[in-house]
Amino acid sequence: MPQLQTRRSFVKNSMAAAAVLGAPALVSGRNLNDKILMGFIGIGNRGSQLLNIFMTQPDVQVTALCDIYEPFLQRDRAQVDHRFSQSVDRIPPMGESFPKSVKRYHDFRRLLDDKQVDAVCIATPDHWHALQTIAACRAGKDVYIEKPLSITLREGRRMVQVARETNRVVTVGIHRRASPIYQKLVAEILSGKIGHISVASAARINNMMPD
Repeated sequence: MPQLQTRRSFVKNSMAAAAVLGAPALVSGRNLNDKILMGFIGIGNRGSQLLNIFMTQPDVQVTALCDIYEPFLQRDRAQVDHRFSQSVDRIPPMGESFPKSVKRYHDFRRLLDDKQVDAVCIATPDHWHALQTIAACRAGKDVYIEKPLSITLREGRRMVQVARETNRVVTVGIHRRASPIYQKLVAEILSGKIGHISVASAARINNMMPD
């Protein structure tokens, strides 16, 4: 889950993430005391988690939502199909109370046309990430993109190229990479503290339903 941040720390952390991406660290020319007007593209399970985290920030205002699934878009958990609701932990509570009216879109391109959106949070299926990030940058929006950045290396390189060309801040939600404890661990390993590392092994087990 993303660490809660103020606007200034959002800017600072975005600079670090932008450096990883190779994108320039800018904030769209806005004053640091202004609210970030956020649009959310993809508000299912992970998108809802991110939406609620961003909503806790006093310097963020949610202005637009986008999803092709109507119950998610209308934030109505009762209307979610039973095929999904069988997995309770994967269906967000929803029903958020927004302080101001929020525009809702089925087509992410219409959200990107919205001049009341400064930045977008993208939490769509992985194969949409490159297209939507590139389109958002070209629409003048800064981007928080959920991991993975892209499906292929070519997509990722094109995303970096467009972020540079459009002077957008692009932050990828790889939170362990940004975590101080993991940064310290990497430094300790590279220093040779535990000797020369020649092999690394990783495993992941996830009992996803239904089987």
